[in-house]
Amino acid sequence: MMATPATPDAPAAPAPDSRGPVHPGWLRIMHWLNALAVVIMVTSGWRIYNAAPFFDFTFPNGATLGGWLGGALQWHFAGLWLLLVNG
Repeated sequence: MMATPATPDAPAAPAPDSRGPVHPGWLRIMHWLNALAVVIMVTSGWRIYNAAPFFDFTFPNGATLGGWLGGALQWHFAGLWLLLVNG
C-alpha cells in the first residue's frame, strides 16, 4: 500500500507540551538524596560484611566506605538517617 502525500490543508501535528518538567525540582532533589543514601548504605555495608570472619568472599577495599568497622557503622547509620529523614 502506498502512502498518500500530505495535502497543504492537512491538520498540523500537535505542538509539544510546554508546561515544564514532568517532576518538580523538590521531587528530583529528594530522589537523588535517596540515591545517595542507598549508595552510602551499600558501600558501608560491604565494609561491615568484610569484617565478618565467617565469609570467604570479600569486597575490594576501594569499593567500600568507612575505612574500618567503626567508621563503616557510622557511615551506615548516617545513610540510614538521611534515607529516613528524606522519606
